[in-house]
Amino acid sequence: MTAHAAHGGVRLPPPPWLWLLVCTYLWELPSGVVWWREQIRDLWTDEGAYGPAVVASPGFAALRASTVSQLMPSLVLVAGLLAVALPHLRGWYTRLRYRLVPLTALGSTDAAAPQGVGGLRDFAAAVAPGATVMVSMWGKGPPARVYAAGWRERRIAVSLGFLALWRRDPARARALLLHETGHLGSGEHLIAGLGSPFTRAVQAWPVVFLAFGAAPLVWLAWRHEPTASLMWPQVVVVLSRASVIMVPVAALWCAELAADRHAAAVCGRRAVEHALDEIGAGGGRARGGLTHPPCRLRRWCAERADGSLVPALLALAGPVVLLVHAAVVVCFTTVALVLAGDPWSSAAASSLDLAHRDVLTVPLWSALVGLAVLWPLLAPRWSRLWGAGTAGSGDVGGAGRAGDGLGRRARAAVIMLPAVALAVALLPSTGAVERDPVLRPASPEAGAER
Repeated sequence: MTAHAAHGGVRLPPPPWLWLLVCTYLWELPSGVVWWREQIRDLWTDEGAYGPAVVASPGFAALRASTVSQLMPSLVLVAGLLAVALPHLRGWYTRLRYRLVPLTALGSTDAAAPQGVGGLRDFAAAVAPGATVMVSMWGKGPPARVYAAGWRERRIAVSLGFLALWRRDPARARALLLHETGHLGSGEHLIAGLGSPFTRAVQAWPVVFLAFGAAPLVWLAWRHEPTASLMWPQVVVVLSRASVIMVPVAALWCAELAADRHAAAVCGRRAVEHALDEIGAGGGRARGGLTHPPCRLRRWCAERADGSLVPALLALAGPVVLLVHAAVVVCFTTVALVLAGDPWSSAAASSLDLAHRDVLTVPLWSALVGLAVLWPLLAPRWSRLWGAGTAGSGDVGGAGRAGDGLGRRARAAVIMLPAVALAVALLPSTGAVERDPVLRPASPEAGAER
């Protein structure tokens, strides 16, 4: 493949943050089940920590409604587990939903021409060996998306509009297809892509948050209920926990930007920029709200695909978004404790102690440090696991020789950030939570913070 040689080969992919997210949730699933059991007991049964007068109040109804937005991030991750566990069911649904037929089933008078169906079939076989190209006969189908029809059955779905683009502007069509092969090379088609319950749940998040997160707050402020002052701290804590949705969103954005970088390494960044123009012309924002980064961000990264900044940002994305989430939780929890009667100094100390205990966990940050150190060795094997091991599709050997695009300083930063967070996680607790009068085990707030 001449483009592959011309642009120096495919670089090593960034860490697979989507897969790490699913694995982390699976590890924490037992403790999560215990925590939700306590929440259901406290908020929805007569055995909870709240008295009958509080439970019967309108303010408590708002608190119950807000827990739905708190549940949504967990449902997103459960959807990710289902996508991985049931790829055959997803493949069957996707094929029916988008009226997909194999590319080879289409008759064409120009099948032998490079811009015809035969040319597309040959190109797909070169860049994604073993993947089957399916064509959506539904007019509203996406230009090109990947999905799984089995654990080892990879599919690339293209629309009739993509076939027209292939004939009209093959360079843009190749860039779009190479973007999708970047997803295949990281195994992301099992979690995200067309027909994924994981991405559907992420897309539903804004509506759920407005209906069950923001609406209860507006209702409390509008009604001026006497019990509203008791419920405000609890609702704020619920919203802080719901902010964890930023983690799967960041993982999806990293996957998209890494796939763009994969395409740029094979066909050049100009072709990727032109392909992004094609996406922007079709809808402004790439394909789906929270699941795809804005086209402006994608263009900015595509323009810098040959440098070391973008790979450094992608490699740091996992630790950075976890730390940002920890900062958000600290801010929300501090406000909740102040509303519950804590002084600012005590509330801030308790919030930091809670974040140290619940977010800066030693197993998680130990894994992130190990990944940062070992990823240059693991990345070629990870790509081979998903079939990205032939010359045209991103030669893993060539990728290993090309490296990951990180300089020495960037490599040091990628290792040092999670290492510093791990060092903080290893520090002993300050004991602020145990000394805080609002967070005593006998208080209702303690039940909500557990």
